[in-house]
Parts: sequence; structure tokens; C-alpha cells
Amino acid sequence: MTDITPETPKPGFPWAKTLLIASLALNLLLVGGAASRFFMHERMERMSGVSQMQLVPRRFFGDLGHDRRTELLGVFKDFRGEFRDGRRAARDQATKLAAALETVPYDATAVESVVGNFSKSSSDLIGLGGRAALTFIAKLTPDERLLLAKHIRQREAGGKHKAGKPDGDGD
Repeated sequence: MTDITPETPKPGFPWAKTLLIASLALNLLLVGGAASRFFMHERMERMSGVSQMQLVPRRFFGDLGHDRRTELLGVFKDFRGEFRDGRRAARDQATKLAAALETVPYDATAVESVVGNFSKSSSDLIGLGGRAALTFIAKLTPDERLLLAKHIRQREAGGKHKAGKPDGDGD
């Protein structure tokens, strides 16, 4: 006698399992997005370049309300044109340096002149940053000045959690 076994149907594509995995992935994506929104600070507006912002830590703006932050960032935006001109002048001096270096015969006096002009442009840009910082600080309330001082100390200490630690001098 021969064993006749009925044929078992070939399994089809596991739609249910695929849908469950896709649903899990989508849920994890949504939960991750919600968690990151909860744990991340609110989005900062774009700020100007480093030259005028070196004295004001970014975290300072995170502790201000939206309207006040916009108002204070307006101080730096008022200086934007002058900063753009200063950076353009520095780029122009770099181009002039390249041209002076290519000159045959080499003219050391021309190179020194261009480097001197570049240094002056850089100094002017740093001075403009100082003026912008003073204008910004003049608009702060007494509480905001204290908050800015706190954030500067935190940044210099290397982060948020190190700010309260003493310098080790025992005072």
C-alpha cells in the first residue's frame, strides 16, 4: 500500500505579519518623534555669524520668550549689513593677497600692505562685534543681564551641569 498524503497548500505571502511589522515601525517612528519634541528645546531662530555672537551664548535665548528673543535678535540684525561688508572686505583682501603672491617679480611690500589691510579689516570686524554686543547688552533688563551672566559662566565651565561647581579655590 502506498501512502497517499494530501498536498498541503503552499503558504502565500504573509500579509498579516507584514502589516504588523509596518504598523510597529510607524508607531515607533511617531513615538520617537513625540519623545524628541518633548526632550528637545524649542527651535532657535537663525542667528548671525560667530563674530558678533561670541559673547552671547545660544542657550541664553532659549530662556527668553519668543517675542523678547525676536526683539533682542533684532539688534544683531540691525548690524547685519555692516558685518556683511566687513566679511566682504576680508574676502577681497584675501583675493588681493593671492594676486600679490602671483606677481613676478615678487613684491614683498605689496604682500605686506595686503596683509596689513586684512588685519585692519579683521580688527574693524571684531570692533563692530563689540559695538553690537554693547548695544545688545544695553537693551537687557537687570534680570536678563543676570541670566546672560549665568549662561556665560555655564558655557565657560563647559556645559550646563558644570556651572555651579566651584573653581577649586575654596571660596
